[in-house]
Amino acid sequence: MSEVLQVNEIYAKLGLKAPWKLLDFAQKNDDTHFTGYKGFAVNEEFFVGHFPVHPIVPGVLHVESMRQLCCCFLPGDARAKRIKMLEKVKFRRPILPGDRMIVEAEVVEFSDDQWIIKAVCKTASGVCSEATMTIISAPEVTGGIKSLPVLDSECARTADINMDTDQVMGLMPHRFPFLLIDYIAKVESTRIIAVKNISGNEQFIDGGYTTVPDALMCEIAAQSGCASVLSRPENAGKLGFFMAIDKAVFHRQVVPGEQILIDINLPESKSRFGKGAGLIRVGEEVVAEVALMFAIVEA
Repeated sequence: MSEVLQVNEIYAKLGLKAPWKLLDFAQKNDDTHFTGYKGFAVNEEFFVGHFPVHPIVPGVLHVESMRQLCCCFLPGDARAKRIKMLEKVKFRRPILPGDRMIVEAEVVEFSDDQWIIKAVCKTASGVCSEATMTIISAPEVTGGIKSLPVLDSECARTADINMDTDQVMGLMPHRFPFLLIDYIAKVESTRIIAVKNISGNEQFIDGGYTTVPDALMCEIAAQSGCASVLSRPENAGKLGFFMAIDKAVFHRQVVPGEQILIDINLPESKSRFGKGAGLIRVGEEVVAEVALMFAIVEA
């Protein structure tokens, strides 16, 4: 039976606030097919930082809109679901201010507490993104600080770090609220380690999330890779665009107060496309694994 949710009903279910309201309308067509709609206005807050002079809807927000749509209609508590795995995510066309987006999602496989979803985002220009995601029920937060952290570590912010915050911003156009790495601690040949502190003042925490949104972990990894690749002399003055997530697996949630280390290998390539794969860690604990692709283009 068809079920329709208006914008206030959607966010009563999800418990989210602006600027994380990524659907204006949601419809359950049947038990395995859902459709959503979002109209993007130029004053959406994320456009301020992505990007200041050429606003584009971040690709990971396409993915989050897919998740929000599914969580509205999958059985159980809509707030107690997260992405376990992303596969074959492709960002094909940009979504710009003024565009209207349709999200289509299909449940292709399910068990008691796990659903495999295929989804696409479309505008009048055609398909903008597509993804296969595994959503699971996750009623309990599994991360968290249980003892006083040790401040001295191999990636602590010292005078000899590879790239500080200002240097990162000199390479990439990302700004608040979508600059999602604090600094690059190390570059060892093609391996980079970037650092991001998860603060209780993060915009997404104020927006209603209790943990880092899973899709946002991929953006953190992509920004880490792009900053490092753009620092190479042959890429001076160029831009990096997120193109695809080949696979991402999220092992546990990350909560405010934790520091994540993004440990990625980025082989050198003569192509304008770059690939990276690696781990996101809290200390030595692996909380996510990612493999992604981005394009390096002329500014």
